[in-house]
Amino acid sequence: MPRLNSEDRWVGGVAAAIAHELGVQAIIIRVCFLLLATVGGWGLVLYAIGWAIFALATPDSLSSNYVPQPKAATPGHRNAAIGMITLGLILFLLRSTPAFFDDVVFPLGFVLTGMLIAWTRSGEGGMSAVVRVVAGLVFAMGGFLAFAALQVNFVDAIVSLVFGMAVVSGIVLVAAPSVVRMGRDLDHERLERIRSDERARISAHIHDSVLQTLTLIQQHGEDPARTRQLARRQERELRNWLYGTPTSTPTGLRLGPALEFAASSVEDSFDVSIAVVAVGDTNDLEPADLDALIAASKEAMANAAKHSGSNRIDVYAERRGQSIEVFVRDTGVGFDPASISQDRHGVADSIVARMQRVGGKALIHSAPGSGTEVELVMPLKQETKP
Repeated sequence: MPRLNSEDRWVGGVAAAIAHELGVQAIIIRVCFLLLATVGGWGLVLYAIGWAIFALATPDSLSSNYVPQPKAATPGHRNAAIGMITLGLILFLLRSTPAFFDDVVFPLGFVLTGMLIAWTRSGEGGMSAVVRVVAGLVFAMGGFLAFAALQVNFVDAIVSLVFGMAVVSGIVLVAAPSVVRMGRDLDHERLERIRSDERARISAHIHDSVLQTLTLIQQHGEDPARTRQLARRQERELRNWLYGTPTSTPTGLRLGPALEFAASSVEDSFDVSIAVVAVGDTNDLEPADLDALIAASKEAMANAAKHSGSNRIDVYAERRGQSIEVFVRDTGVGFDPASISQDRHGVADSIVARMQRVGGKALIHSAPGSGTEVELVMPLKQETKP
């Protein structure tokens, strides 16, 4: 179902919503509605009906990750299909619309459009709200006047037009100052409420996380390792909270936050500091590939924490062309990869074999006294992206 977006609209956002869902430019859909409006006003009616349906079907909070898949194979196919659908509707409406619809549906479309303009303010306040309400009234009044002009002679229609304009002008002159003042008051109240809610949210988070961590640090002041672990964990949690990256589970995350989550888990188990840097982050990985890559990276971090003797581990992730590469490095004692015994399943099974099962590879670069680097390479699936 197309989703309305208040940031990309001319009237109600219907054309932009349909265009976004289909994968075409919004101006194409807007031109189609204008062409349909010339056929007995059906374009205006269909637009109003579409807005009502989309407004009811659109959830209150839209996921920022939602990306509709373009319909048809190419942009040319999509544009041709839209043109044929519009032409078919025009031919159908021309042949099946009774003559009296030209006298009824066209004015009704103007009335519905006026109501639509007045109702779809989307939280706007102040003068912008007044402009939309007045524009909606003018459109609606124009629909009534068009109906009157089709029912009576020309002179009476002119009189009705003058009368209607006088009524609308009187309403604007009398009500505009009060409406503007109410709009400003509502804007001020809404902003204060938002500030109050945000302060309450921040206070609750600081109380539940930062203050409790500071209390734990005071209790473990004589244990430097435990103090560093608590401080590092709180730093990571606070940074993720500030930048809006989830910290509860790596499932469905982008690569960078998922690596951060894995690193924090290793830090909680060992007295090490893990720095994660992700360049060219991506969400193109399949869930199974991401899970395998993160699990192998976490095992490499754990091995470095247990065996390297270094208190710092660096994790670097980068997208290069059609693959994702992750490097886990330490400056510890190192070892000879050729001397790994067959019973060391941590490297053979949890890192190398795990990557191979999903089409990736793992390389171990190390030498005694020179530290260790685990290189993980995961190719991206070859597919057409929108």
